[in-house]
Amino acid sequence: MNLVMADQGNSNVLRDYRKGNWTIHETMVLIAAKKMDEERRMKKSGEKEVRSRPAELRWKWVEDYCWRNGCLRSQNQCNDKWDNLMRDYKKVRDHERRLAEKGGGDEGSYWKLDKHERKDRNLPSNMLSQIYEALVEVVERRVAQRASGSSDSHIGFLVERPMSIVQHPLPPLLEHHSSTPIPALAPPPPPPPTLPHSQPLPTMCDSSDSDTSEYSGSPAKRRRRGEGTSRSSETSLEVGSAISKSASIIAEALQACEEKEEKRHRDLLSVQERRLKIEESRTEINREAINGMVDAVNKLANSILALVSEKNQTAPQ
Repeated sequence: MNLVMADQGNSNVLRDYRKGNWTIHETMVLIAAKKMDEERRMKKSGEKEVRSRPAELRWKWVEDYCWRNGCLRSQNQCNDKWDNLMRDYKKVRDHERRLAEKGGGDEGSYWKLDKHERKDRNLPSNMLSQIYEALVEVVERRVAQRASGSSDSHIGFLVERPMSIVQHPLPPLLEHHSSTPIPALAPPPPPPPTLPHSQPLPTMCDSSDSDTSEYSGSPAKRRRRGEGTSRSSETSLEVGSAISKSASIIAEALQACEEKEEKRHRDLLSVQERRLKIEESRTEINREAINGMVDAVNKLANSILALVSEKNQTAPQ
C-alpha cells in the first residue's frame, strides 16, 4: 500500500493506493470510468465547448471516479492498466477478424482455446469475455463517434443540397413568373372559312406560348424535368459514397494514431524499466561494498584482539 497526498477539490486527502494484481471489479470500474470520460468529452465536443486538456487531468478524473467506486488505484496505475487492456483487446479483436475473413467459423476462436494454445498464438491468456465486451462497447463507439462527429457538418451540407434540388427544380423561375403577371392578349379574330384547322395560330399567339412554355404540360418538358431529377439522384448517390469513403479513411487514421500512441507509451515503459534495473544494480553494488567493508573491519578487530591477547600471555609475570 502506498500513502499519497491527493488533491480532491480544495482539501488534501491522504490516499492509500492498493498494489498487486487487478481484480475483475477494479477492471470493470476502470472501463466504466473511461466510458464516462469519453461520453463527457463527446458531449462537450458536440456543444462546441471542448478545450485541449492535458492527459494528466483526464487521468486524474479517472482516478477520482475509480476511487469513489472502490477501485483504490492511482492515475498512473489506471493508465498502465488501460494500455495493457487495449493491447490485449486489439490482439483478440484482430485474431477474431482474421478468423471471420477466412470463414473458419468458431473453430480456432479465442474463446475456445486453452491457455497454452493462446500463448502459442501470441494471444493474451486470461482475457475474460465480460471485460472484452465492455471494451468493445467503449472502443468501437469512440471510433464511430469521432468519425461521425468530424464529418457531420459536411454530410449535412452535401446531402441536404441535392435533396433541395430534387424537390424544387426551378424556384427562381417560379418566383419570377409569380411576381410578374402575364399580360392578357386580345382574342384572335375568327378564322376565315377557307382556313384549315391544321394551320398554325398567328405569330402573337406563338410568342405568348413561348413565354409560358415553362408551365406547359408537354411530354418533352416532363422528360426534361425527369432527367433533371435523375441527375440530382445520381449526384446524391455519388456524394453519399464519397462521404462513406471519407468516414472510413478518418476511422483508419484515428486507429493509426491510437496505435502510434500505444507504441510511444510502450517505449516509455521500457525506458522506465531499464532505469529501474540500473538503479537496482547500483543498490546491489553499494550493498555488496558495505558488506565487504564490514567484513574487513571485523577481521581487523579480531586481529587486534588476538595480538593483544598474545602480548598479554608473553608478558613477564
